[in-house]
Amino acid sequence: MIEERGTKLDIEVEEEPTKESQVFYNPKMILNRDISVSALKVYSEDQKVDLKVLDALGGTGVRGIRYLREVPGIEKVVINDSKPDAFENIKKNLELNSLKTKVEVTSRDANLLMSERRKGFHYIDLDPFGSPARFIDSTARSLKHDSFIGITATDLAALCGTYRKTCRRKYGSWVQNLSYHHEVGIRVLIKSVFDALAVHNKVFDPKLCYAEKHYYRIMGEVRETKKGVNRSLKNIGFLSFCSKCGYRKFSGEKDYEERICPNCEQDTGKIGPLWTGKIGRKDFIHRVKDDLDEKGFNEASELADMLEKEVDIKKPFYDTHNIGKITGQPAVRRDKLIENIRDKGYNAEKTHFCPTGIKTSAPIEDILSISKEMNRKK
Repeated sequence: MIEERGTKLDIEVEEEPTKESQVFYNPKMILNRDISVSALKVYSEDQKVDLKVLDALGGTGVRGIRYLREVPGIEKVVINDSKPDAFENIKKNLELNSLKTKVEVTSRDANLLMSERRKGFHYIDLDPFGSPARFIDSTARSLKHDSFIGITATDLAALCGTYRKTCRRKYGSWVQNLSYHHEVGIRVLIKSVFDALAVHNKVFDPKLCYAEKHYYRIMGEVRETKKGVNRSLKNIGFLSFCSKCGYRKFSGEKDYEERICPNCEQDTGKIGPLWTGKIGRKDFIHRVKDDLDEKGFNEASELADMLEKEVDIKKPFYDTHNIGKITGQPAVRRDKLIENIRDKGYNAEKTHFCPTGIKTSAPIEDILSISKEMNRKK
């Protein structure tokens, strides 16, 4: 038996859980669950009704149990897993935690369950092994008019551009492996969720999205509104980029396509479609961070703090090592580069996407110039 944040689990932890694991529990996802619990708590505080929650791919049930134990304002949690062993383990874990009310355990194919319970849930959590793509359409059917979702993806090789055809097949986008591929990948994932919900006249508003080690996590509000979907279409577009000088620019689906880099006159590349808007909301992330601070969940709080600071800078991040390759000089210190960029009047922050990355509003020519000047002064 183990314990996670006060939740007891009758499970032996596998050294490396796999898709074949009959009862799936991944201790590396505790940070994911910490942030998810706080995010749902923040969302719940703003609602006028108690929430109906679905943990669609329950495994041990730890996620659903933690929602039930730690989030006020929940009417009911449904924990589902199609594997018989997982189904029995979830029931054991509920008994261990003395939870008998406000919870239902099911053993169904997740897509069938969600399709049958149309508009049945205020919040749905998808935490699959691999891609969430095959669950998104049924998730859209099962969400209420005003709702919230949390979705994890672990198939990063496809989203990052290592397997380009797989990304096109699962997510409807053409990408390639760039120095800022994790930001590209999470924007492709958001776009695919937006598209799937839009078919049902529902609009997705990202509230807190991040990349962490082996997975991406996106959380956001969903509202049923045709006008809202139409307004948000402006956030779907493409990314033009130059591999030689580091230039990059988002453009809308109908905008003029830049084929020549305005800085170095080299041919540009183009990837997408992807989400070009903000990947979170500062006020929401701030409240999540406060809740994490109150609980003493320091690792999750530090991540939320970084997300809050960088979220308003939409341009994809720059890696200081990649800047060094472009200039043909040693990479400069990230903190010092940020300081020098700010001195020029631009926004600049560290990014969670990369330990040597920065998010900034500065144009690439100024970033390169500042980096060169820093090297000259060494």
